[in-house]
Amino acid sequence: MNGITLLDGGMGKELRRIGAPFRQPEWSALALMEAPETVVEAHSNFIEAGAEVIITNNYAVVPYHLGDDVIAARGSELTMLSGRLARQAADAADRPVLVAGSLPPLFASYEPDKFDPVRAPALYRMIVNALAPYVDLWLTETLSTVAEVDAIATAVAAGGAGKPLWVSFTLPDHWPDGVVTLRSGESIDDIVAAIDDHAEMVDAVLFNCALPEQIGPALHALRGALDDTGLDVRTGGYANAFPEARDDGYAANEHVLERRDDLTPTRYADIVGDWVAGGATVIGGCCDMYPEHIAELHRRFL
Repeated sequence: MNGITLLDGGMGKELRRIGAPFRQPEWSALALMEAPETVVEAHSNFIEAGAEVIITNNYAVVPYHLGDDVIAARGSELTMLSGRLARQAADAADRPVLVAGSLPPLFASYEPDKFDPVRAPALYRMIVNALAPYVDLWLTETLSTVAEVDAIATAVAAGGAGKPLWVSFTLPDHWPDGVVTLRSGESIDDIVAAIDDHAEMVDAVLFNCALPEQIGPALHALRGALDDTGLDVRTGGYANAFPEARDDGYAANEHVLERRDDLTPTRYADIVGDWVAGGATVIGGCCDMYPEHIAELHRRFL
């Protein structure tokens, strides 16, 4: 229906829910380190719910979560393991399921000022090289600044085996002046310019790990800007269910385990329906969106 592609939901919280080892700062990487069988189980839960694309569980295999020493010693090994486990779950499905290689923020989620353009290229090359044998496409996640796109695109061009790149940005909880921007303050036009620079490999532009109410307006602005420039890429989003009221240390404190009670599968699907009506064709869920949310999206849109 409508050419929709359905992503999975939030791996970290699903791992926690099914009893995988889980804590900060390791987040979802702890399951790779201590209980990799739970990673396959979580992937399989989303596949059973209807996901057509699952995302490798290496979002937290980065310096911010594991530290420089662990990344130097085990980063490639753990990233490769995340690819192998996702491929295992996908290949066990009774229908085709694609694996997207996660290309996450390296130095902190939601904090564009911490992006290090000097260190980033080598780290992204490590991720791409480790995942390349297992993935069908590449997916940047939760980017806060367009500068991250250039580093990622260079790594994918060099080692990504010609597989398509989907680029996904996060959004602030509020826009004081009503103009859609990234967390860096960069505009929709800045996003489109970055995509245009890498148009030969970018197949989709998404927004993720943001409030679902923010994604709709951002997609509307993005679609208009893409149409104005003639760029032919898919659009979409996968939102989180984090509470709106957050302090500056939210991502690193205990409140990250809280969840909005109002975002039931039905309510979330209602919101996503507005994205689809506006032309979005890639949908799914991020943190705190569980298999039941993906199942409802599958029921409604596929």
